[in-house]
Amino acid sequence: MADVSDPLSLEWGGRPARGAPGPMLAALEPAAHRYRFQQGARRRSSVTYLDTVDRRLRKKGLSLRYESDSDSEVLVASAPDGIDTTELGEAPVWPALAEQLPAGSVADRVGPAMWVRAVAPVVETEVVSREITARNEDDKIVARLHWQEATANGSPTLARVSLDPLRGYAADAERIARLLADSGEFVVPERSLAEVWLRHAADDEVERRPTITAGMRADVAVATALLGFLDAIERNVAGTIDDVDTEFLHDLRVAVRRSRSVLKLTGDALPERLVARGARELKWLGDATTPTRDLDVYLLELDELATRLTVGTRADLDDFATHLHWERTVARRSLVRALQSKRFERWCESWRQSLTEIVSSGGSEQSGSVEELARDRVRVAYKRVLKRANAITPDCPGERVHSLRKRAKELRYLLEMFAPVCDRKPHRAVVKNLKRVQDILGAVQDGEVQSASLRVFAERMLDRRSASAATLLAMGELSAGFAGEQRQARDELTDALPGFLGSSVHKRVTAMLP
Repeated sequence: MADVSDPLSLEWGGRPARGAPGPMLAALEPAAHRYRFQQGARRRSSVTYLDTVDRRLRKKGLSLRYESDSDSEVLVASAPDGIDTTELGEAPVWPALAEQLPAGSVADRVGPAMWVRAVAPVVETEVVSREITARNEDDKIVARLHWQEATANGSPTLARVSLDPLRGYAADAERIARLLADSGEFVVPERSLAEVWLRHAADDEVERRPTITAGMRADVAVATALLGFLDAIERNVAGTIDDVDTEFLHDLRVAVRRSRSVLKLTGDALPERLVARGARELKWLGDATTPTRDLDVYLLELDELATRLTVGTRADLDDFATHLHWERTVARRSLVRALQSKRFERWCESWRQSLTEIVSSGGSEQSGSVEELARDRVRVAYKRVLKRANAITPDCPGERVHSLRKRAKELRYLLEMFAPVCDRKPHRAVVKNLKRVQDILGAVQDGEVQSASLRVFAERMLDRRSASAATLLAMGELSAGFAGEQRQARDELTDALPGFLGSSVHKRVTAMLP
């Protein structure tokens, strides 16, 4: 498929021909006085456009598609600088991680952008096509025209014609394209078919997403935010249960944490009994998902951990990796049971019903406006962060740093929730500043937690007699390294906090609020 920047790719504005020879030849009539067109056989194929659930390929300017017809199956990756193709010996299985893609240039192209995420079908299209040859006055073939008409999910048919000139006849192909474009029936498309279909899918997702808007009642705004988080929880359940990739569980947990924070900080805008049950069930869900996620993080970072070793080697961590996989298998059984339980199913149903009723009612006048809620709760959360930040010293107990991290995370979730009613520029600056502090707080916490966790893992491995001496020594080296990194992060935190506590940040917080 020609790139949209290629003038030899055209979009036809007429009625779909569905491969019928009459309408296609009639459409090419503007160039028929110079060239004779001869149609090939009508072909049917399917084209499936793939991406990760968070659209990593599209964000990187890449597209991935699986094309199949009666003769062949092929995987195609398109990028601004070219196209890669890998022929397939058998039908692929989706979803697929990068290492599960067939070896070749396509996997090499899209693998880094996929990261640890799996690609899966986003849009499936049916294509009817014909190849048409163009002959000049000497009856020589000068170009091949590929006429394709694609449909997806009942959307209007898109008809594209791409011209492929034979060597030495580029001028003829350009002339044909110009004659067709001058007729008014053809135009140079602004986007590739992949971009059209993927953008259409993205628009559908945005349209379904609950959004807080200015002037909402406070209770409606809180319920709307919680409905959005519930969507994210439910959207990631199947991928978590099927173990498609580790980020489904991560995204589910983020939605749970956001829900818990919003309930804690703004839940008084909702009925008390609803909040009490929601808080209880969300805590249960958070507890059920923690062990597997913690193990996922270790397994994802295992190769990076090996680079930290100065005495040990990557092979010395093999027993540790085996143990992590064993613990993960056990933890996932509990996780899957929780996500497939009647308790989880019934809570999701009742939670959605209760929140939807609040949104549909239009809200209570007594709850005030979303703007009033934003001003009040962001100021309170910001003061809590400042109070705890002022108590941080290089030698203060780790509990103070952990408390600051939790309060900073709560403030971040509030800022994200109320972003639609805040002034964009100062809001962006405050979030950026807060992210920097959170990164350092995370480094402090990670150093402490990982150092302690490695000791716990070592004890469990000793109990199971599954650790070699080399593995235990390597884990000890890593534990000591994390302790050192924690001390360094504490120094960085002490240096960074004055920037967040300064008057300029306080002014931005005041300026961004509605």
